[in-house]
Amino acid sequence: MQFLKGNSALLLRLLPSVLGLAALALVAGLAFYGKHEAYFHLLTLWGFEPFRYPFVDLDGSLAAWECSRKGIDVIISDPCDALARGYTYSPFWMTIDWIPLGRPDRVWVGLALGSAFLVSLSALPSALSRVEIGVRLLAVLSTMTAFAIERANPDLLIFLIVLGAISLLRKSHLARVFGYGLIFLAGAIKYYPFTLLALAARERIGLGISIVIASLAALTGFYAIYIGQIHEGLPNIAKGTPFGDMFGSTNLAAGSSLILQKFLAPSIGSPNAAVMIMVLTGVTIAWAMIRLNGASDIQAALGRIDAPRRLSLLAGSLLLTGCFFAGQNVSYRGIFLFFIIPGMSALAQDKDTGAIAPASRMAMIFLPLLMWTEGIRLWIHTAIAGASSPPNFNTVLVPDQAVDLLPWFGREIGWWFLVGFLLTILICDLVVRPLSCRFHPLFQFKARLPNGDTQ
Repeated sequence: MQFLKGNSALLLRLLPSVLGLAALALVAGLAFYGKHEAYFHLLTLWGFEPFRYPFVDLDGSLAAWECSRKGIDVIISDPCDALARGYTYSPFWMTIDWIPLGRPDRVWVGLALGSAFLVSLSALPSALSRVEIGVRLLAVLSTMTAFAIERANPDLLIFLIVLGAISLLRKSHLARVFGYGLIFLAGAIKYYPFTLLALAARERIGLGISIVIASLAALTGFYAIYIGQIHEGLPNIAKGTPFGDMFGSTNLAAGSSLILQKFLAPSIGSPNAAVMIMVLTGVTIAWAMIRLNGASDIQAALGRIDAPRRLSLLAGSLLLTGCFFAGQNVSYRGIFLFFIIPGMSALAQDKDTGAIAPASRMAMIFLPLLMWTEGIRLWIHTAIAGASSPPNFNTVLVPDQAVDLLPWFGREIGWWFLVGFLLTILICDLVVRPLSCRFHPLFQFKARLPNGDTQ
């Protein structure tokens, strides 16, 4: 399934990493040589507001270790942190505070983490077409990727761990056990990777049941150990307006309700209106995906994808759908879109997939647009509205101009379509396929013969 072979394929596989590293070197060079005005201007044009110094999220994690080593509870407020932020990730992080790193190590650790992430992109399955190469290049230079690296958010570390885990899940039974161990480690650091434990549905029934039992026991133990700190930190997880740089299932409903309230009538923009909008959106997407499933054999299409692409697609789908429905997510979490590109590209080129091929091609168009969406919103605003300074959508309750609302609607519809498609893939591969394989008589429809009889 590779459209180039030999040295050409290797060079194209490395190209996104090389391009990303070159961009990182450029931005880091501006900061290192004191070109601060150019540094801030470039990142602002990229579509996000840079912090006054790079790698602030990593700085917070290292500060949590420093205070934890002093015996200070950092869940609500961390006096070692430059912003006195509470540590709202998993309290397991403080369990490993014996690692000898602290805030003075911020720069070299941040550069190493960003570089490792960019290099790891070459470990993804090789591209199948020039279009896929173009999507990968746009993705590596996107606003989401630049934002994740500028903040040095722990999502970069999670990406590396998950990449290693799905590599192990393609190997022997023992290797797969270690792979699920890595998945649990990633979840212990930042909760949401626990969704990847659903990949156990792919395993043979004996190994799958063993993994499920072990996972439930480990999750129970994890919760029992950290129950107090988990409940203490959950209410402080970052939330924002539906018009900011966060994605999630609640944005469209909450934002639409606020728009109705502002521009039509206050009585329309009520909590009930938000619920109705969410239900309507969900039903519409569900109807579209049911029609898509009826017009194509998704299971057969997924079965024709080679194991690396299929597993990468499933992993990315679990992470993104889980995060999307769990709550709001800062846009840099969209780096997990890299995982779905190889599998989506394979589906888009499968001539026997029926309706799923054009749907996959549409998803391939949405991918770079979603990853660049904050930059696009900024450019449209400054070009049409003629603003002298870029807007901060994170502080805007409801944008006043259609020029800001239309890109926002496009972003939200794009996320709902993509997540609905990914959820359909997950249901077909992790629910329907295992059930039809293991409980064949219950889940396989009988074929009807021309005379009306069945077989």
